[in-house]
Amino acid sequence: AGRINSEFTTAADLPGEISTPYATRTTQKLPDGSRVWLNAGSKLTFGKNFGESIREVTLTGEAFFDVVKNAGKPFVIHTSTLDIKVLGTQFNVKSYPSDQTTETSLIKGSVEVVVKTRPNEKYVLKPNEKLVVLNDQELLKPSAAGNNSGAGRLINKDNLIAIKNLTYQQGDTSDIESAWIRNKLSVKNMPFAEMARIMERWYDVRFEFRNKKLEDLWITGSFDNETLIQSLEAPQFSFAFNYEINDKTVIVY
Repeated sequence: AGRINSEFTTAADLPGEISTPYATRTTQKLPDGSRVWLNAGSKLTFGKNFGESIREVTLTGEAFFDVVKNAGKPFVIHTSTLDIKVLGTQFNVKSYPSDQTTETSLIKGSVEVVVKTRPNEKYVLKPNEKLVVLNDQELLKPSAAGNNSGAGRLINKDNLIAIKNLTYQQGDTSDIESAWIRNKLSVKNMPFAEMARIMERWYDVRFEFRNKKLEDLWITGSFDNETLIQSLEAPQFSFAFNYEINDKTVIVY
């Protein structure tokens, strides 16, 4: 995937938003000295008067932030699910609309996270922790029959939010959550269907599973600047499947 580097030195230079198409990532330096990496298929919108009294942005997709500390001007990131407040830190936020979860992963420093459906609760992460929130609120609705079994059952709210440790490949000291800013596509114990969604953004392709059983098979692998075909070789080591690439569609069977 391509990478675009740019720098905004003054507030006047800052556009209303920056975005990245599939197969492209961007690195931006902000007027306050903070730096943001934007993953493929993502958009970052800047609040009006960014940096005057508050540094406020809205994220759709995935971004890694290295925020310069300024206690008088907090840095706030809004997603569809979370509000994240920081003073100065390094962290990753993954909030793609098509994904089942939204994740905030803290590398160093401190962040305060508020889940919008539970505004009275605040979660303060420690380094090497991530907060995972289930996106699909439809699962919360009780079924039309009025019971809590089967489709639409009411899930205990405590199951919607989890704080976990960051993930590492065996023998690797770098976390998987922010591996993408180092041009590395890394997954561990992930269903093939979920990995396919990541690869769709990474390579600007679309996956079509003709054999649905393959979607739920688990994959672990790390790909450093590999091509699409090279990255498809890793799951083939784990289990047998065939594929063909037709224009921008990967057919798996």
